[in-house]
Amino acid sequence: MHIEIKLEQGEQHKDQQESGFTLIEVMVVVAIIGILVAVAVPQYQDYIARSRIVEGMNLSSSAKLAVTEAFASRGTVPMDDATHGSFTFTPTRSVKLIEITPSGVIAIDYQNSVAPEGKNTLHLVPTNEPDANVPKALDLSKAEGSTWAGGWSCRSTETNLLSQLLPSECRIGK
Repeated sequence: MHIEIKLEQGEQHKDQQESGFTLIEVMVVVAIIGILVAVAVPQYQDYIARSRIVEGMNLSSSAKLAVTEAFASRGTVPMDDATHGSFTFTPTRSVKLIEITPSGVIAIDYQNSVAPEGKNTLHLVPTNEPDANVPKALDLSKAEGSTWAGGWSCRSTETNLLSQLLPSECRIGK
């Protein structure tokens, strides 16, 4: 009887030793978490930057409206002058500047926190073929733009944003 008690105590001691994780198991879990973080963080940063690009496109809607109204009322004139006073922009955390060029193109410059300097401009171009892979931009200040139907495209060869930051509808297919 005395022997049986010792065996039971020994078995209990053995069970207590086997509970918990070994150092190898913990290291494997930490390595897996490290790999997941290494992949997920850059993807998340690109996702946030793309959402800020879309913010700029949404903020440009009043500039598009100003160009469209100026063209409808005044015809082919330099659009930067024709829209002067009808469009103003206040910089945001993501968007540095929205500017209307004389040809009617809208340039959206993003803050350095969104895209690196020199690779941070998206152009919205007036075109009659907004669904084309590389639409022909119209110059609304010249006679060639006199038959503009009011279409816009963000697929411009002048855009210098990194391709992974562009929304899918703005990427030029190859």
